[in-house]
Amino acid sequence: MSESPGGTPTEVSISSDAPEPAPSSLDRLSDGLQSAIKVLIGSNRKPPRRFKSLLHGTWLGHPLHPAITDVPLAAWLITALFDVIWLVAPAANGWAAQAALVTAAVGVLAGLAAFVTGSADWSDTYGPERRVGLYHGLLNTLAIVLFAVSVILRLGAPAHEAALAAVLGFAGVVSVSVAAYLGGDMVFHKGTQVNHTAWEAGGEDYEPVLALADVSDRRLYRVTAAGVPVVLLRMGDQFYAISATCSHAGGPLDEGELQGDVVQCPWHGSRFSMRTGHVRTGPATMAQPRYAVRVQGGMIEVKRIGGH
Repeated sequence: MSESPGGTPTEVSISSDAPEPAPSSLDRLSDGLQSAIKVLIGSNRKPPRRFKSLLHGTWLGHPLHPAITDVPLAAWLITALFDVIWLVAPAANGWAAQAALVTAAVGVLAGLAAFVTGSADWSDTYGPERRVGLYHGLLNTLAIVLFAVSVILRLGAPAHEAALAAVLGFAGVVSVSVAAYLGGDMVFHKGTQVNHTAWEAGGEDYEPVLALADVSDRRLYRVTAAGVPVVLLRMGDQFYAISATCSHAGGPLDEGELQGDVVQCPWHGSRFSMRTGHVRTGPATMAQPRYAVRVQGGMIEVKRIGGH
């Protein structure tokens, strides 16, 4: 097996006598966790899969997980600052200990929300990004546990337990900081959750792509306009076209399943309206670039709406 640019495994030919490598224990763990998550969030259910889309942030038009992660990270960093102030002068800075309790608890609650949304995003990953994502998730989970224990110790605790709670908080900050680094690696190095249509150029003029006589009704066609792959659909006398590259992970929408005027990506099941390009079902959160379509001289011509 190898991986396509979007992270989905594709078949490659190998020697018939070459044994296929056995999956590692990490891969087996990832397979089991992903299967369980997909059951819990309804990935395998029929559309519209609203709960799954909710967790991905489809309704927001932006991945939900990174928007939430800022809250626990900031709360726990502030907790560490309050703990330092308290440890410097416990008798004089009792207020700092109380403030640290509040910020640590806020971080735990927000961390749980980040855990749920991050798990949903991770369930659609493969290969190297899946491995990095697993470490990212485990370290964040460790941070949540450390701070949860820290919060419990802080509740009406004597000085020695409060000091232990602060130490656990410092360890939690280290854990979540390493996890944040790995999260950045997933996005900036491996392209996880990056809009795969962001750099597609759009021509300024209409460009002929297919002869009208060659286009059947209610069938997806892959064409190229200004060097960009486009998926084209005819519905009676109406024509619709959007980018053929799924914004979520780069899947080929022209190879997807057509459900009315909605196309479903063959890789992760994201669904897009062919009329508007809008996302109908996650994990995608960003709309597909849309193309204007006209017929001139027996040829179908397209032009990207909005240009570049």
